[in-house]
Amino acid sequence: MERTRRILAVCILGAFGLLAAMPFIGIHPGDIARDAIASFKGSSLEHEQVAEYESVGYDFGALENEDPEIAKAAVYALANSLDDNEISMLFPLVEKDLHEEIQKAALYAIGNHGTDEVKKFLTHIALTHENVELAKAATYALSNSLENDEVEPLLKILRDASDAEVRKAALYQIGNAASDEAVEALVSVIENEVEAELQKAAIYALGNTDMESATDALIRVLKSDAPTEVRKAAVHSLGNMDTDKARNALIDILENQ
Repeated sequence: MERTRRILAVCILGAFGLLAAMPFIGIHPGDIARDAIASFKGSSLEHEQVAEYESVGYDFGALENEDPEIAKAAVYALANSLDDNEISMLFPLVEKDLHEEIQKAALYAIGNHGTDEVKKFLTHIALTHENVELAKAATYALSNSLENDEVEPLLKILRDASDAEVRKAALYQIGNAASDEAVEALVSVIENEVEAELQKAAIYALGNTDMESATDALIRVLKSDAPTEVRKAAVHSLGNMDTDKARNALIDILENQ
């Protein structure tokens, strides 16, 4: 028995010694473990042109039977420990047949990383996922991954998404960017879109900025022959703007009654 214990102790010490020596000879135990459990291969994505996209991640099969709230907490906790070049490990969660809340959590966690890989993946999900709620969540997550007033990925969703709810989500997020490009895109929807709900979404989005060009666009809507519901949306948006020009436009409405 004593001899067995000594042999076991020698084996354990030897294993720790090998682990300690690995980094000095160019081998990283963490990479070995990660590669051992990697099992996901991404599919091709459309990004301006059809391009091959590939990512590697965990299988996460056990999450199928996990309490969604616990699984969501695990997703956020894991995401906090991942670097930008590791976040693709969470991509499989969006593609697997999991509880919708787990998939949304994965999307929002992914969106906290602003890499080109993340933007491409979230744009792909927003444009192609058959679940509209997940496509919308991908759009919101994409907005979080963008820098400053970057809007081009959101404009792509606005142009190419087939579902009106996803396009509306893109409109609201575009409205958070205080840039001429964002205002021009929203004004274009107001002037050229025939669906009133999308026009109203663009109008409400304009109300998120105090840019003078946005105020001018809303005033033009008020003076147009647009349907009452569209002009009413413009009134609400002007009320959200903290500018003298917006307030004066509202006063003019009352004085002309």
